[in-house]
Amino acid sequence: MAARWRIVIMVAALSAVIIVPSALLSPFNAATAGSMIGLGGLGIAFVALATDLRVSLITAVVFAGLALLAAVGASHVIVGILALVAVAIGVGVTARWGWNRSFVMLPITLAFIASESVVGPPVDSTLVFAAAVLAYGIFVALIVTVLRSRLLPPHKNPVYSVQHSWAGTIGYAVMLVVTASITATIALLNGWGHTGGWLIMTPFIVIQPAMRDGMVKSVNRAVGTIAGFAIAYLAAEVLGSGPVLTAVGYAFAVLAVIAMVKHWHYALYAMVLTPAIVILESIGRSVQQTSDYRLVATLLGVGIALATMAVAMPIYRYRNRTTSAGNQVS
Repeated sequence: MAARWRIVIMVAALSAVIIVPSALLSPFNAATAGSMIGLGGLGIAFVALATDLRVSLITAVVFAGLALLAAVGASHVIVGILALVAVAIGVGVTARWGWNRSFVMLPITLAFIASESVVGPPVDSTLVFAAAVLAYGIFVALIVTVLRSRLLPPHKNPVYSVQHSWAGTIGYAVMLVVTASITATIALLNGWGHTGGWLIMTPFIVIQPAMRDGMVKSVNRAVGTIAGFAIAYLAAEVLGSGPVLTAVGYAFAVLAVIAMVKHWHYALYAMVLTPAIVILESIGRSVQQTSDYRLVATLLGVGIALATMAVAMPIYRYRNRTTSAGNQVS
């Protein structure tokens, strides 16, 4: 099979992962639960693409447990904050093997689960929701692992090859924990709803194990997000609300999947991801209002991330100087 068609099949499969749960549950007025299950499934799919079956299955189980805590956190703030701190620690540790970029969709999902209630018929309890997340996560892990082995080339590096030192890994995890604690406290205590999800998720995307990457990514994210807002506004003005606009949102979601699989420039990735999420998250709301709120939350999240990195920068420099001096002495 030609390489192009292998990519097409994989992208179609990943697109189905995020679309199917929402499509199945929307007729029962459970679109929020469906979109969260689909988004979590996409996160598990990215883990399966970057690692192996064992890691993706363990991740599916742990993620379902954190999804339960996050869903409870929608009405019990402390539980929600603890769930987000826990996922921050987990994502931070994955940087040891260079997996953090593939895991980032999971804290994004938990941010929205904790910010908005996902309970409602037929998903009538947090336990039912967590069970659905677990079952879907395991299913996605199995399917994507099989597709990856048949359609994509082997990993360039061994899955468990070390990419960052433990000192750098712990520093990265600490920054994620600090920003998750701050953003979750602001969003959940003030009841920001889905806007709070944007605030909480932004530092997870911006902060990177290598400090310079985080600074560059902040600029790229801002540029791509502003362009994405413009697209969302224009689409809403031309098409109005309704199924056509929703279809456009799904089309941008597919483009975002392609951008991630093909490793497009981050500004371009943010540009196609933003209208997808703004349009799909605005179902039942004004797209313009969703865009405005998300812009404010994103800029605040970027500011918190940059402030945290600025505080951490001298520590990183001191550690690097100490390490270099130690190497010279030895």
